[in-house]
Amino acid sequence: MKRMYSCVFILECTALALLCACADIDSSTQTYSERCHDDAKIKGYQADFGGYKKGKTIPFKHSDGYLFSLAVTDRNNYLDELCQKQLNTTLESAYPIYSISLSVKNPSFYYDSDDKEKHEIVEARFGQYVFSLVNPLAHKEARIVEKVGGKDSVYFGPDSLYFDEMEINGVTYKDVAVSYGSKYEDRDRKSSVESDAKLYYQTKKGILKIEMEDGSHIAINEKEDD
Repeated sequence: MKRMYSCVFILECTALALLCACADIDSSTQTYSERCHDDAKIKGYQADFGGYKKGKTIPFKHSDGYLFSLAVTDRNNYLDELCQKQLNTTLESAYPIYSISLSVKNPSFYYDSDDKEKHEIVEARFGQYVFSLVNPLAHKEARIVEKVGGKDSVYFGPDSLYFDEMEINGVTYKDVAVSYGSKYEDRDRKSSVESDAKLYYQTKKGILKIEMEDGSHIAINEKEDD
C-alpha cells in the first residue's frame, strides 16, 4: 500500500509540474496589456486635451495672413513593454507643411494624487521646439512663494502662466495656460536649450497659438470657420 501511495504522489507531482510548464508557455504568449493587468486607456486632462480624434480638422491662421488647417492624421493609444500607457497624436497641414506631435507617457498605476498630477503632462513637439503642457487648472491653483521681509511667504493662486481669459482671432477662450519651449541644438536631438518660443493652450481646444522666436506665430482661427 505504501508503494501505491508513493506512486500516486509521484504521478500527482509530475502532473503538477506539467501544468506549471504549460502555464509558463501560455504566459509567454500573452500581450503586454494582459501581463500588465491593466488597459491602455488614458483618462482625464491628457485624454481630453484638444478633443483630438483622427480625421478632425482645425482651422488656423499664420501671422502673415494666410489660412490653413491642421488635421489629426494619427492617434494611437497602447501599453508599452514597461507597462506604461502611451497616447500619441499627430497634427499635420498640407500647405504650409506643419507637423505637431503630442505624446503622453504614464505608468499604469499611481502612488497617490500628487504622483498622478506629476505625470499629467502632454509633450508637444513643433519643429525644433518642445513644450511641456501641464493641466491649465494646475496653474490656476499654483503654490506661489514670494520673499516678504527677507522671508519666504507661501500662498495659493494663479501663477504667471495662467490666463483667466484670452482672445485669439476674435474668439475668447477661458482657462488658458502658456508653456515656454526648449529647442534642440543639433539634428540628433540629444541636447536642448531654453527658447523664447511660447505655446498657448486650453484643455477643451488644445493648442491655441504658437509663437516662434522670429516673432511669427500660428493661431487657431475658429471665427473664420463660422
